[in-house]
Amino acid sequence: MAAPKAHQNPAQAAFTQRVGREQLVPLWNFFHEWFTHEPRVAAQPYVWHYDGLRDLLLESAEIISAREAERRVLVLENPGLEGKHLVTDTLYAGLQLITPGEVAPAHRHTPVALRFVMEGAGAYTSVEGERAWMEPGDFIVTPSWAWHDHGHEGEG
Repeated sequence: MAAPKAHQNPAQAAFTQRVGREQLVPLWNFFHEWFTHEPRVAAQPYVWHYDGLRDLLLESAEIISAREAERRVLVLENPGLEGKHLVTDTLYAGLQLITPGEVAPAHRHTPVALRFVMEGAGAYTSVEGERAWMEPGDFIVTPSWAWHDHGHEGEG
């Protein structure tokens, strides 16, 4: 239920309580918290260097299989958003490794997925059953709620 603000007059406080019983909250009670004159962002500037990340990603294949992990992904986590598994306040990003012979099983999710292929050959993604081969430099968009999987039939 909506709690009345300390600066409300009695009629406003009673109204806030009443609409709260209907799972409503008056915007004017928190307008200035949401619409600020300056941005309030928890994310901090940060640089992830690919060379070091690549080494860690390759090491991950030695300690956990794609089958065991289901998604062998190292998630980029902004130091200002620790524990939220986000790179910005609204963006998740990760590095996925699929080695030859591995398959990441079909799944779907509400967010649109963006993939940028860094290196390798012989890997594919299937979206709604249609397979697309991935090559370095490819940028792939998977629509919201589309079934998709990934696999690697190549040598490296």
